[in-house]
Amino acid sequence: MLITFQKLAIVKEEKKRYFLEPFIQSPINAADAFQVIFELENAAEEMFCALFLNTKNKIIGAAEISHGTLNASLAHPRELFKKALFHNAAAVIIGHNHPSGDPQPSREDVELLKKFREAGEILGISILDQIIIGGNNEFYSFTTQSKIT
Repeated sequence: MLITFQKLAIVKEEKKRYFLEPFIQSPINAADAFQVIFELENAAEEMFCALFLNTKNKIIGAAEISHGTLNASLAHPRELFKKALFHNAAAVIIGHNHPSGDPQPSREDVELLKKFREAGEILGISILDQIIIGGNNEFYSFTTQSKIT
């Protein structure tokens, strides 16, 4: 009987230097990081991204999780947490843009956050916030708006 073994390896794709606060201390820091790293305000389609943090809330990695259409992005916990585990993250801040420019969350945004938080609890990786980037330097933070349930 032949058994196939697989080896999983972490390969750093690219290192870039960004001039931003290395520690996330507020939703403003998180929104700034999403803007600098992913340029979400200028994206024509929805992009769902993540910042991976260590136990001291220092950014240790970032990744685009999914790229959607004009008004939707399909994001699944499996894709987010696969990358969070690769980064050895203690916590994650998720973020996406609304190409319409209105950062107010949709019902789907609220439901998606609940799904990610439930999955994170099982894995021991906290979802600290979800940031929605709109236009004119506006953003919505679920943490400051008390929308995390």
